[in-house]
Amino acid sequence: MPRASRQAQLFDVPDALPPGLAYRPDFITPDEEEALLAVFADLPFREALFQRYTARRRVVRFGEGEYPARYGAAAEEANPRRPFPDFLVPLRRRVAAWRAQHEAAFVHALVTEYRPGTPIGWHSDAPHFERVVGISLAGSARMRFRPYAAKSDRNAALAIELAPRSAYAMEGDVRWRWQHHIPPTKELRYSITFRTLRDDAGGRPAMRETVEP
Repeated sequence: MPRASRQAQLFDVPDALPPGLAYRPDFITPDEEEALLAVFADLPFREALFQRYTARRRVVRFGEGEYPARYGAAAEEANPRRPFPDFLVPLRRRVAAWRAQHEAAFVHALVTEYRPGTPIGWHSDAPHFERVVGISLAGSARMRFRPYAAKSDRNAALAIELAPRSAYAMEGDVRWRWQHHIPPTKELRYSITFRTLRDDAGGRPAMRETVEP
């Protein structure tokens, strides 16, 4: 049986995804994954700071252009925005082609390390960003989604399994009217998240990010 078919059986995707959510297995090859993980070994990961809170996941931020520093001076000092690295350029180009965007539109990249037991609480991404694309490496994770208007209804949530080397994209409704979170991971996992800046200066609902202490 082809590997893609085996992976589809192991990581089933719901028939009906939230509007604006796309998922693609095998977005990168095993060799590309191995090369990226080798680079990650030398990155200066530090715990992510969110104003008064320190998250369990560790991050390295990269970015181009001007956009708000949302989490305060301490967070910017602990996790400074570094120049966009050469090792991410080919992957950014592939992400841009998948989403029919110019590659320079993806001005922000975040490399995140999830050690076993690391969660992300329910949240929506920072409102000055628009499109969000994530690539999973090394380990798998379950990503859950729920409409922001139904956040108190446990039955409103649905989940997808993020397989190693897969990619997901959030645009439109799932970006602005849904929240998402990742329960504690069972194995070491890394992700690369690319983001574009918001298309317009207003008109988006303000979502409050829930961050675990």
